[in-house]
Amino acid sequence: MSEGEPISISGVHRPPALRRVAVALVAGVLCLLAVLTATGLLVGRPVGAGDNGDGSRLYCGVGLVPATPDRNSNWKGGVVMRFDRDARCSDPMPSSAEPILRAAAYGSGSGWSLTRLGWLYALLAAAATALAAFAATGAGLARALVLLPILVPLAEPDFARFFLSTYSEPAGLLGAFVLVCGVAVIAVTGRVHRAERLIGLVLVAGGGLLATTAKAAYAPLLVTAFVVCAVVAVAVRRGGPRWSDRLVGPVIGVLAVVAVIAPLSAALSWQSRGYPGVNAYDLTFTTVLTEIPDATTALGLPGSAAEHAGDSYYLTPAPQDVPGAAIVLADPTRAQHTDWQQLAEHPAALLRSVGVAMEATEGRGLAYLPSAEWTPSTTPVKLGTIYGEQGASGPTLRAWLDGLTFPWWPAVLAALGVAVGIAGTIRRTRLWSSCARLAGVTALSAVGLATFAVLGDGYFEIAKHTWLAAYLLDVTALALLGALVTAATQAVRSARIRRHQPTATAGMVGVLASMPAESAASVGQPDTR
Repeated sequence: MSEGEPISISGVHRPPALRRVAVALVAGVLCLLAVLTATGLLVGRPVGAGDNGDGSRLYCGVGLVPATPDRNSNWKGGVVMRFDRDARCSDPMPSSAEPILRAAAYGSGSGWSLTRLGWLYALLAAAATALAAFAATGAGLARALVLLPILVPLAEPDFARFFLSTYSEPAGLLGAFVLVCGVAVIAVTGRVHRAERLIGLVLVAGGGLLATTAKAAYAPLLVTAFVVCAVVAVAVRRGGPRWSDRLVGPVIGVLAVVAVIAPLSAALSWQSRGYPGVNAYDLTFTTVLTEIPDATTALGLPGSAAEHAGDSYYLTPAPQDVPGAAIVLADPTRAQHTDWQQLAEHPAALLRSVGVAMEATEGRGLAYLPSAEWTPSTTPVKLGTIYGEQGASGPTLRAWLDGLTFPWWPAVLAALGVAVGIAGTIRRTRLWSSCARLAGVTALSAVGLATFAVLGDGYFEIAKHTWLAAYLLDVTALALLGALVTAATQAVRSARIRRHQPTATAGMVGVLASMPAESAASVGQPDTR
């Protein structure tokens, strides 16, 4: 066997291991360079995401304190990069972002820099990319190209800059990235690629687990992970398909769900302690009363509450001055359930609210969160304007949405992704279907995140809450482009073969005609189930 000849393991032909390792290393380095460039770490000019007050919930659990005069990092007009060490707070927010932050701060004394966290996230993303590329090349070196739609959006500063922040969002982004890398691996391999499929399943389950434990609002990604694991087959033994091939994926999916129960329960409990009633208030006043103005009676609120439709908890007037606010805050759980019931009884209103959430993905830039590094001379943000047009009030939100160039694009993109994903599932034996199925998964996940965001916290800061959905929609767009290019390339290649090799084609037709129907149907059709 020559050095460049594919090797056969358990009847499956794979490219040489050294070439696969080389491709994996190149993919990992490209990911690392992309993130370091987008975050400015490569040139020593870090680009991050300024704190809106959420950061202290995370960094206090690691024993970090901002190196600013008032020892706070929120609304400084820039990204606070320097931190000192302090005692750990008693009740930090449970999040998978906390151990990552802790690892980045390990061994550092006073003067710790947020840039260390950015480097750690970049290295983790690069490692996941390399592992996924190695697994994908088990079906051919070119199959690693399926990772491009996932990697390219990560190079956008709008997403990568959160790696230099004290939010829990970057752990959610890393989790989503790992999850879709696993989906890509599964899409380009078949059940006979046992090791590669197992790597893909672990990436899917691990990514869903990481994202969901980063923020409870990212729970739809765990649903995605479970469904993907549940439908994927892995050949546990040689030979034809067996019922046991269907067990490995569901078992991994169930383990991921079981593993998330305790941390997710802790996060929800912490939310109810730290911010009792805030989400229920925002859902009621910013969304339900906006979309269903006559719902006050059904919600158990006075009619005058409708006059405050669009007002959020943190903006004037103060909640205690809003009619009906005390009713919502007295029993937030009941208020949320009543809100959901009203939206279910008014499907048009529910569809409009999800539509607003999808439109808000166009605001992934989150201009009200500064990206430049804070210095003592930086002008702080004026209170009252801190939430930007995306979440200030009902009128300003609508004005911002009306000013979007293509507000319909996210919904159309999601619909295209789902439709092409279904087509790719039906025609799984074609190479273009790998990108198609990736687009379908990311499109559905984006819609799930947008829906969960609006049903959880209403329209308040909706662009920030759908920020991760925006990343997945970008992946969807590039995956659709990949499916189109691959399908066109295959069509041109097939036409060229038919035109220039009529004799060979006729001979092949004769061979196929002499074969049993079942065998002939399988020629040239790799098992990508």
